[in-house]
Amino acid sequence: MPLLCIAGHRHWSEHSGGVELQTRYLGEALRATGWHVAYLCHSLTGKHGSQSEAPGCTIWWIPSYPYGFCVRRREIHKLLADLRPDVIYQRGWGVLQESGVVLEFALRHNIPYVFALSSDGTVRWPFPTARTFALQRYPRWRSWLLLPYALWSDTRLRMTLRRAPYLFAQHSQQQALLARRYGRASLIVPSLHPELHRPVQKHPTPLVVWLHNYRPHAQLDVALRIAAEYERTGVEFHLVTGSTRPEQLRELRRWRRLPSNVRLSGALPAEEAQRLLEQAWVLLHTGLYEGLPNSFIQAWMRETPVVSLWVDPDDVLQREAIGFCAHGDLSALRAALDRFLYDPHWRRAIGLRARAYAERHHGLVHNRARISCLFEGICQRKQVEELAECLR
Repeated sequence: MPLLCIAGHRHWSEHSGGVELQTRYLGEALRATGWHVAYLCHSLTGKHGSQSEAPGCTIWWIPSYPYGFCVRRREIHKLLADLRPDVIYQRGWGVLQESGVVLEFALRHNIPYVFALSSDGTVRWPFPTARTFALQRYPRWRSWLLLPYALWSDTRLRMTLRRAPYLFAQHSQQQALLARRYGRASLIVPSLHPELHRPVQKHPTPLVVWLHNYRPHAQLDVALRIAAEYERTGVEFHLVTGSTRPEQLRELRRWRRLPSNVRLSGALPAEEAQRLLEQAWVLLHTGLYEGLPNSFIQAWMRETPVVSLWVDPDDVLQREAIGFCAHGDLSALRAALDRFLYDPHWRRAIGLRARAYAERHHGLVHNRARISCLFEGICQRKQVEELAECLR
């Protein structure tokens, strides 16, 4: 039984982020095809040692290191040596990625290593972390104080992108950026989500959902201004800001009173967030950039069209006609939102098309054989061109 080690930053049972959700579903897909999966995670609640989560799945809890240069390399190397993984996988930014401790072990012991992108920002800017610290992180004094660390973190990220034997992109635009900036070939590997396998249940009255693990680039204030325009129309807005520190929600301080049709929530359990997306008539996205948002796929799976201000990875909303991207035009976004809210036949047709697309391209059951074929090829150290055949 081959062993995949997913060396992550956090575990989905303690933090409901997009990276954590995708490592969960990747593990489930591979376990269903005969793999054993071991998660290497920092515990946010002080857990230590190993924990058997399900048949074929083990979690190894390690101490929570505040910064990448604090990681105890010898301990991590010993744990990896004891695990003896056939493939090592990391996704997105994290202290273990930043330290380079896992990549270093994989290269030294000739173990296939995969790094998967989780955001366009990773390759769009030369110094994405420093850019975020300088422009968007609050409180300002702390972000400026940590700016040297952010620059160091970006340098380590670039090292990972240059040295990782295998790179996974979320869509062709990321793939092109990797080729242009780093001269690296990569594989477009679908984000996975479980199929619903039942009819959806929509809210009886118009409901627009905005769902984002909050960052300033998500532009919560824009979503609030759009909601205010519908305050007297009977359209409800449920805005979910996810896991964030209160001081980050600066946009809320500009509002003396939130619109009466707005309900604001923080972090929700994954099941509750998915139930909300199922009830929604439309998913509203106002972020400036993303990778391929998990919320898009979860909404499509539940026959919920997406109306996006800026983000349309691979132009999929337009190409597949499963939503609308306004490319920054607020007037066009409002017009599209009106049509989805007040034209039920149109909304239903788009929703059914979105569900069919998501199940075909992102369904966990539908795609797990392709994912298993891909990782078996990685075990055999096949070239990227050969591995791409598994994904066709």
